[in-house]
Amino acid sequence: MIPSLDTLLVQALCTFAIAVFSTWLTIRLSQRKFRAERLWDRKAAAYERLIDAFHKAKKFSSENLDAEYEGRQVSEERNDELRALAKEAREEIRRAADIGSFSLSEGALQLVTQYEIDVGDTKGITMWQEHLDHDYAVTDAALKDLIFEAKRDLEQ
Repeated sequence: MIPSLDTLLVQALCTFAIAVFSTWLTIRLSQRKFRAERLWDRKAAAYERLIDAFHKAKKFSSENLDAEYEGRQVSEERNDELRALAKEAREEIRRAADIGSFSLSEGALQLVTQYEIDVGDTKGITMWQEHLDHDYAVTDAALKDLIFEAKRDLEQ
């Protein structure tokens, strides 16, 4: 028995409709995955910049503390480089606090805000070494907490 033209037409239309739907669904799922991967890449880059900024901010107090403990002076040229690096780092950290809500988690933004508060809390600090110790401790703690938060956020 040969199928009628109507039956063949209905079968062809059903096959075509299924193919179109399958193609559409595949494209939608691919686009969603692509967007999620791009968002993850942006988040990872934002965390990387922020972690690098904390590392640079810590470098000033670290090198100056090492010099204090060893009884030597950091050269004026190197000290100027470290100050410029620390200034650049603090600006990057402030920028992350201002625009980070797009890429960073709420926990990371809270860490940055708390860091800004803690690093500025120098009441009772009168000596240079105390200032360096305070700056190093606050920055190092914030860096470690941020790394932990970045891992947690990027694993989700």
